[in-house]
Amino acid sequence: MPSVSRRFFFPADRERRSALKRSFVDTLPVMMGYVTMGLAAGVLFAAKVDLPLVPLYSAVLAASCLSGTLSFAIVPPLAAGAPVGEIALLALAVNFRYAFYGIPMVERWRGVGLARKLFLVHTLSDEIFALNVSCRIKRPETNLFYCTANGVMCLCYWVAGSTAGAVAGKTLPFRSDGIDFAMAALFIVVFIDQIRSFASSSLRRRS
Repeated sequence: MPSVSRRFFFPADRERRSALKRSFVDTLPVMMGYVTMGLAAGVLFAAKVDLPLVPLYSAVLAASCLSGTLSFAIVPPLAAGAPVGEIALLALAVNFRYAFYGIPMVERWRGVGLARKLFLVHTLSDEIFALNVSCRIKRPETNLFYCTANGVMCLCYWVAGSTAGAVAGKTLPFRSDGIDFAMAALFIVVFIDQIRSFASSSLRRRS
């Protein structure tokens, strides 16, 4: 994908509409997962953290850490009133892998304005990275618009799910015990899958 050394501008109207439609279709599977996981994260947050206006705090948390793992892992420290440094260290440990996601996008996003680049980096979750890196749109301006649309849509899905979950957790008689167990099992499965992927890639390199 060729990079552009100048500041990016919006593509033509027809290309913009086409990229927006493509982004919406491509992110529909992500929406199903983000809304579902967001609901669970919101319910857990509302059950564990005693704060006024919990849905608002849940929305801010979802918007500031677009990571399902962190959104669940950060709830116990917040509920226990952990120091900010401890929470920051947790966020760094959980999200460290995202630093490597930016490597394939360096050339593609070269010349992008700082504010837009920060947004693209902030929203570069697993699913969005997969969509962005596999995008075959050749024109740099349209490609950038598609990547930006992916970030905006997926961020909206996650915030909407988390906010709705917090509202439901405060107004309905939910129990969070099952969510705790399900998330612990999910983290174990993800960890094992990462080990298996690393082992298989090492075997391929040796062969």
